[in-house]
Amino acid sequence: MTRSVFSQTLKEQRRGLIGWSIGLTIVPLMYLPSYQSLKEQGTLDIKQNKMYDVMGVSDFASATGYLNATIFSLMGQLLLLIFAVTFATRSVTQEENGMLDLLLAQPIGRISLLAQRFAALAVQTTVVTAVLTLSVLAGASAGKLDVPAGHILAACTGLGLLTLAVGTITLLLGAVTGKRSLTLGLASLVAVAGYLANNLGGMFDGGEWLRRLSPFYYANGHAPLVNGWNGFHLVVLIALAAVALAVALRAFERRDLAV
Repeated sequence: MTRSVFSQTLKEQRRGLIGWSIGLTIVPLMYLPSYQSLKEQGTLDIKQNKMYDVMGVSDFASATGYLNATIFSLMGQLLLLIFAVTFATRSVTQEENGMLDLLLAQPIGRISLLAQRFAALAVQTTVVTAVLTLSVLAGASAGKLDVPAGHILAACTGLGLLTLAVGTITLLLGAVTGKRSLTLGLASLVAVAGYLANNLGGMFDGGEWLRRLSPFYYANGHAPLVNGWNGFHLVVLIALAAVALAVALRAFERRDLAV
């Protein structure tokens, strides 16, 4: 091969990365600059209930509540998870068009191929997370949201690591199944299950254990916009991605690819 799998993957997916970066720039700038005007109009003074609390949108009229609701619990989180699932699926399930066969016909081992694909995914995740972070900081400043920049960085870091963890789990599912549609379906199911476990676990007494099974809890359960950094939660997300990658490498090495 004239270039590594890592650089080739980044080159092939650069247009998609640019498109996602533009989208993740626009979303915070659509919502956040209007915060002060909406607050002054009383539009944000909605009646709260337990469902809002577990969805992370409690105290909607406060700066942290509004920012968490619009970006870190809803739109920003949703977009990054869709990004992770689609890019990771594309990286390891290409048997339908013969690209995986072509790559493995070159002098490169399966573990090296998947490891380089993961490295490309990690770089892409870092890029889109950085773009979202800068856009949130700009939007928060324009909307006069009184949230410390360090707390925004903590929340964005947690969201970025959640994105990487979900992406790595998607790589694992693709390494096991090899089918794009099946991988997309299973990865979406895992993401939805994690989201529901985090939210529903907070709706009843004694449900905290259920929340702690979800990676979403470790990304946003500590309320980083209010409390700042939680190193333990970030380490859990990193460990989850590392374990998923190790299992994915093993599964990909053993899978029958018919090459």
